[in-house]
Amino acid sequence: MSVSSSHFDHLRLRQLRLLDLIARHGSLRAVAGEMNLTQPAISQMLKDLEFAFGTKLVDRSVRGVSLSPAGQIAVQRARAGLAIFEHLAADLASDRPTVVRIGTNPAVLFHLLPIALGHLGLEQSQMQFRIHSGTVSDMMQRLWSGELDCYVGRVDWGAMAPGMSDLLRYEPLTQTDLVLACSTDHPLAKQSSVSAADLAKCAWAMQSDRTNNRAAIETAFRHCGVVAPAPTVEVDADPTALSRLALLCGLVICVPRAAVNASFTDGRLHILTPTDMKMPSISLSFVTLKENDSVEALNCLHQALLQAVASAPDLREGDM
Repeated sequence: MSVSSSHFDHLRLRQLRLLDLIARHGSLRAVAGEMNLTQPAISQMLKDLEFAFGTKLVDRSVRGVSLSPAGQIAVQRARAGLAIFEHLAADLASDRPTVVRIGTNPAVLFHLLPIALGHLGLEQSQMQFRIHSGTVSDMMQRLWSGELDCYVGRVDWGAMAPGMSDLLRYEPLTQTDLVLACSTDHPLAKQSSVSAADLAKCAWAMQSDRTNNRAAIETAFRHCGVVAPAPTVEVDADPTALSRLALLCGLVICVPRAAVNASFTDGRLHILTPTDMKMPSISLSFVTLKENDSVEALNCLHQALLQAVASAPDLREGDM
C-alpha cells in the first residue's frame, strides 16, 4: 500500500483521535460509543487513515483490535499533534505570554535550568514557563505524548521504544557525575579508605527502583562483586530529600554532585570515593519533537542552555 498524500488533506483531528481511542479500548465498538458514531462509521474512518498513510495501522483478532507496529508509532505522533493543538488553542484564548512546558529531572533544577532561564531575561520576556520535574521515563513519555514542549536532562536511549528516537531532535549540553556521600559525622567520613564492601554494610537512602540512578547504584555494586544493599529509606527522584536524610538520619546516599554542593548542606556532606567502585557520568541533553524544530521559544531556550554551560565553568566540569 503506497502513501496517498492527496488524502492527507481530507483527514480530520477526530481521525487522529481514533488511534488513541483504539489503543486505550482495544474495541471498535467501545470506540464507536465514545465517539458517538456507528461501528461501520468507525471502520470507514480507520480505512481512510490506513489509505492515507499507506500502511496497516490496526491488527484484528477474536479478542478485538490492537495497533500494529506502524500504528504504535502513528499513535505517538497523533497524541503529540493533538496535544499541540490543545495547547495552541489555550494559548490563543489567553492574554498571557507564550507558555513553554519544560520537563526535567530534579538535579537539573539546582543550577543548569535556573541559570539558562536567567539568560532569557525573564522580566522582559514574552514567554511563560511551566516546569515539570520527574523521572527520565516519565518525562520522556510526557514529551512523546505532547504534554511537554521539551525536556532537559538525562536520556535513557536503551529504554526507548524502537523508532522513537527518530521522532526526536536532541542536542547534548554537558555532563555531570553521580557521587556517593554521607554526613561529615558518619563513621565512613573518618575512614582513610572506603570499599564497596564497607558501603554495603551501611544504611542507605536511595531513589526508587524506577529511576536510572538506582539502577546505576546497583550496577556499580555488581561490578565489584558485591550485592547492593536494600535501602532503609526510598525516595522518588528527589536529591534534596536524599541530602536531608543523609544529614539528619546518618544514611549513605548517591546524588548528582550539585546536591552535595548545594548551599543548604553548608559543607556538612562528605563525598565518598571508594577504592574499587566508580559511579558513571551522566550526559544531559535538550530534547524536543522534530515538529517543534522551528518553534522560536524553544530555540531561544536551547540557546540559553548553551549559554549557561559556556558561561559557568562548574557546569562544564560536571556540577549542575
